[in-house]
Amino acid sequence: METKTLCCGIDVSHTTLDVCYQNNLGELFHLQVGNNIKGFAKILEHTGVNYHFVMEATGVYYIRFAFYLHQQGCKLSVVNAISIKRYIQMHLERNKSDKKDAQWICRYAIEQHPPYWQMPDSTYFESKQLYNTIREYTEQIKRFNNQLHSLRLLPVPSKDTIKSIEKIIVSMEKEIKLLEQKLQLLLQQWQPEQLKNVSSIKGIGKRAAAMLIVFTQGFKHTENHRQLISFAGLAPTQYSSGSSIQGKPRIYKRGGKNLRDVLYMCSMNAMKTNVACKTLYERLRANGKTGKQALIAVCNKLLKQVFAVVKNNSLYQPNYCSAKP
Repeated sequence: METKTLCCGIDVSHTTLDVCYQNNLGELFHLQVGNNIKGFAKILEHTGVNYHFVMEATGVYYIRFAFYLHQQGCKLSVVNAISIKRYIQMHLERNKSDKKDAQWICRYAIEQHPPYWQMPDSTYFESKQLYNTIREYTEQIKRFNNQLHSLRLLPVPSKDTIKSIEKIIVSMEKEIKLLEQKLQLLLQQWQPEQLKNVSSIKGIGKRAAAMLIVFTQGFKHTENHRQLISFAGLAPTQYSSGSSIQGKPRIYKRGGKNLRDVLYMCSMNAMKTNVACKTLYERLRANGKTGKQALIAVCNKLLKQVFAVVKNNSLYQPNYCSAKP
């Protein structure tokens, strides 16, 4: 006789975990503990290790508990927060609290049976931290440059202030170069073939190649190019109904904004240096598409090329022709 797996829903916050777990009779119980090792152990005192634990992907706050459960050999699912939100809205819930959210996550686990979470490679976490730091330093440099521009327009600019900001910018630029070198070395150890193949595509620079590898976990869960396009928030979408609602086709931006921004910059280079992208861009412009629409199409073309070289484990071939008619 098959033993029924009981479910436990966890609402994660910075300092606390609100837990809702069921017993063999289907009754739900609530527990609140700290988001720390002591709190993790207390949860397992109440549930044991044979539960199916489900939580939302809430920034970095869930990761410590996910690691703890993985080390204990527990079954764990990490669900996109939007899926939980839509599930709650579907049941017309009007109230919101951490306790109620934990109950809904538990009910979601019981009804939906989400797939189990797979532990990413340890190199993924280190690479992601390096990339995020590089991106944050780059954004700070932009802010400092804007500040310098404003200061220099003043009738009486403070030379000491300007000099201080310039020193910070130079220092941060040095740190970015150092971190980029470390990231490249890490990726060469972790995914050397993917790094070489993706970087071979005209228009995809080092930073874009690194971002694609890091944020897809080395394309671990990418089965087709449509998933990659959706992940970047570049999938086309239509919103229309009957004769009264006729929305314009646009991209579905619910995805990786940072990846989309980087790819958009890559598309500007690709439309000049990448033969296939250049042909696509010119054809769309000739057909009346705007420059932005054509560049979005180039972004999608780049992602198709990325998926192709990763899937075939080969360098990019500009003159490649498909065997299909």
